[in-house]
Order: sequence, then C-alpha cells, then structure tokens
Amino acid sequence: MRRMLYLFPVLSLLLTGCSALPYAHQIDKTALMEVLGVDGSGTGTVTVTAASGPRPESQDPLVLTAQAETISAACADMGGRGEDYVFFGDVEQVLVGEEAARAGLEPLLGHMVRDPELRLEAELWVVKGADASEVLLGAGKGESLPGRLSALSRNAHLLGGPRHQMARGALTDLLENGATLLPALERREAEDGQGAQGEYVLEAAGYAVIRDGLLLGFTDEAATLGADLLRGLGKGRILERPGPEGGAVALKLTGVKTTFRTRFSGERLTTLVVNCALETQVMEEAGSAARLGEEDRKRLETELAGLAEEAVRAALDCFQGLEADAIHLLDRVALAVPWKKAALEEHWREVFPDLALEVRAEAAVAREQ
Repeated sequence: MRRMLYLFPVLSLLLTGCSALPYAHQIDKTALMEVLGVDGSGTGTVTVTAASGPRPESQDPLVLTAQAETISAACADMGGRGEDYVFFGDVEQVLVGEEAARAGLEPLLGHMVRDPELRLEAELWVVKGADASEVLLGAGKGESLPGRLSALSRNAHLLGGPRHQMARGALTDLLENGATLLPALERREAEDGQGAQGEYVLEAAGYAVIRDGLLLGFTDEAATLGADLLRGLGKGRILERPGPEGGAVALKLTGVKTTFRTRFSGERLTTLVVNCALETQVMEEAGSAARLGEEDRKRLETELAGLAEEAVRAALDCFQGLEADAIHLLDRVALAVPWKKAALEEHWREVFPDLALEVRAEAAVAREQ
C-alpha cells in the first residue's frame, strides 16, 4: 500500500470534481478511441495499443500502437500520426497484459489520474497469459472489441460472472486496503459453434489478485465463485448438477447471504467462521420428463452446499496464500464485531494469512410450482 501513497494528492483533486477539458476538435477529424491496452515489463519500454469503435462510412475500427519509455509518450506518439486527432476521452475499457500487471500498475494508474482525457470510470481488465496488444491487434475483421468487452461486463451483472472494476475503485482499494480484484480475460482459440469472427475468442477468466499494485496471481473457477459468495454476489449464475435420470439440472442462483462470526484471544482474532446461504430455482431439467421429487431436491441442496463450501474455502485459501485481502474482508468482519474494529484494524495484516477458518454452507432449491 505504501507504493501507492504518492497518488493521494492527485486522487483527492479528482474525487472533488476537478478536471481538465480537452481542446475542441472537429468531430469528423477525430478518432475516438474506446479501448486502451498497456504492455511492458517495467524495465524498459512500454507498449500502448488503442482501438476505436465502429467508424463512419463502414470503415474498420482504427487500431494504433506505439512504444516509448512512458505511457504518456506512447499516447502522444499515436496522436501525432495521420490527419485525425486521436482522442482518448471515450476510453471505457483498459486492458493490461499479464507481464505489465506483474511489473506493477502504478505507471498506468498514475497516468490515468493525471491525464485530462482518460477517465477513472474506465473499467480495468488483466489479460491472462498474453499481452493486451495481442487482443487488440488480433480482433477479427469487422469485430467490435469495445462491444465484446461491454457485453462481458453487462453479462457479469445478468449472469453472475466476475464483476468489473473501475480504475477509480481499484485505486481506492489499493490506497485504503492494499489489495483489489480485477476481472481477467483470456484469449482462446475459437471452437466450432462459438460464432467467432476470427480465430480467437475473448472470454472471462476469473479474477486477477492485485496487492500493493502488483499482480500476484489469478483465481481458479472455484475461487472465483467463492470470492463472489463472500461478498454476497453471484445472483444470476447458472449452476449445473446431475439430474435424477442421468441428465442435468440447471439451477439459477437467486440469493446469496454470507455472514461472519469471530473468535478472539485477547485483542487478536484467531478464528473466522463463515456462514454462506444460497437460494436457487430450477431453470431446466435436461433428459428428464418427470419433475424433481423431494428426495432429488434434498440431494441437490446438499450438493450445492458442498459446492459453496468448497468455493469459499478456495477463495480464502487463495487470498491467505497471497497475503492479500482483495475483497475487503476486514470491513465485513468488523461489521460483525464493531466494538473490536480498532483491534481488528491494528492486527489484521499480521493475522490474516494464518487465520483459522471454519466454513459452513447451506442451500435451498425452491419447490417447483
């Protein structure tokens, strides 16, 4: 967290509403960039790639890339090419390559804080196992990368996928808590039936765990679900379980409630008890003509409770192993014992990695009408 302290003065100005306006330019002579990609190892040059959305007169999206020692210089280089003014004020998605994220997000966040065009409301993504430039330069002909990223963000709310994170929220998390989660993307070869316009598809790939501005690792499928359940998120997610006649049952997550209890030794927290309750409803029963019986419903509830318990444990194991309270667990625990808040804040970073955990989960499958 100390690595991020130098951004405090500038951030305070932005949070109070102070900003600079870009110079006026003719709209027909302006290239409106919507996605920005940043790559680099932190020891040499930085590569910045920018992509526009759909352009007038059925032109393909414009993609520019430049290298320099700083993000500012690379952006300026792109702006000096051609006859159009390159405008970054419409950037809504910022992609960071894995290598750049492991080297540190400080240069990017510092640039976003100070640049008069870039907005801190832009969403941040980490590209798992690749550079951001590969995603922007590898888009299929006629493919709208801004549209695909917006769809991933929108579907996260509707279908309970990994939640997006704005640059402002990530920066606030790092300054206040030292850690945050960013949604991860993965570029995979397209398979038959995926409707891809190119050779690759862009898919959500869990969360990137950031501590002190550095990428430490990624959550797997179980830990991704667990991270959401710990925050009371995940509504809309579809969970498939084996059905009674060899098919599958699709269950929609309709409610999540997670609570915490604590055990102390003096002023130090020793054990955290996590209770997670799920509510679901049956959406589809593939391969079965009969409705679920009571025994089947009870079996599904037991399986879902086990799934939730494993997911929560996977998330907590991940965060403890990386020594990163990436979901502000301290704040949630403090709500359970507000009279112990001062003691929790004093010892949290020290006790969190070795904190004993007890996880309990229960699930309810709504009876079919």
